[in-house]
Amino acid sequence: MWKIYDALISAVDDSIRLKDFAAGTYWTAVLTEDGVLGLAPSIHERYQRFPFSIDPKPGMPLSEIVPGIKSWNYPEASIAMAAVNAFFNRPDRIPADAEVYPGGRRSRGAFFKFCESNTKGKHTLFSELMYERDELQSVPGMIDILRRASDTTYRDYLYTAYRELMPSCDQVIMGGKSFVSKLAGIVLNYAEELGKDRILWGMDIPLCPALLESGISQVTGFVADDPEECFRIVKRSGTREDVIRYGHFVTIR
Repeated sequence: MWKIYDALISAVDDSIRLKDFAAGTYWTAVLTEDGVLGLAPSIHERYQRFPFSIDPKPGMPLSEIVPGIKSWNYPEASIAMAAVNAFFNRPDRIPADAEVYPGGRRSRGAFFKFCESNTKGKHTLFSELMYERDELQSVPGMIDILRRASDTTYRDYLYTAYRELMPSCDQVIMGGKSFVSKLAGIVLNYAEELGKDRILWGMDIPLCPALLESGISQVTGFVADDPEECFRIVKRSGTREDVIRYGHFVTIR
């Protein structure tokens, strides 16, 4: 279960330090001392059942924060996932052969441009992407959707159905929320066992080469063009649509 988490943790060194972090209603953000932003989804529970094991402080190396992605304390895992993204999703780490999507307001169309090339004519299992059900239902091809929360809508399943759904699918596309919720480990492991194509997409996905080395076929993450503004929006509990226009998506293969 922890294979892909350990790959991310071991890929982060102590060269980049924390400036600040914020946990908003929808997003959690980490801002580094050199002015780079990383995002992760905020997952809320009525009770905090697990304590924090890491106390993030300004000046702390991100490498000391990212082990928290394995925490079952979801706010801690969100901060850690945002720290991973702040380490990798930066202009100076983008490879020359990466696919760079248009930024600004045109970032809103990046997901559907991606789907046009990757889901048409295929049966895709989506898991924990930061898109609404009605948006995903307009994606080309046949889709099933896994979520943590129960939903009775057609082709929208509780996450425990993944073992029933996966054999009939061609590929699985997962978002960063699946890493925070711990769904990523079990679903990606099972997809690997079945020989299914594995793709990561989201504003909350790290552009980490170690993911490709682990067998992920392509990784799409978000690079903030205005980190300070994105950080302010997260603190004001901004939504995906509020944040997305201040950055752009990048795909590595």
